Amino acid sequence: MAFSIGAGTTTEFISEEFKSLDLNDCRLDKRAKLILGKLQQKLGSCIRRLFTDNREARQAYDFFF
Repeated sequence: MAFSIGAGTTTEFISEEFKSLDLNDCRLDKRAKLILGKLQQKLGSCIRRLFTDNREARQAYDFFF
């Protein structure tokens, strides 16, 4: 099924685009998709503004480091 630009939700887009993502840990795969989804919702925003919960922000920073 072909999707036009803008069709579907961000979650559907991330799931489809990164369905073959394999970081050798399903938790890391899930976290990567969560972070990408948040970044897609507010392009140009920083992690601190996307994740208002301190624990989630720390997990996002840790993912990249």
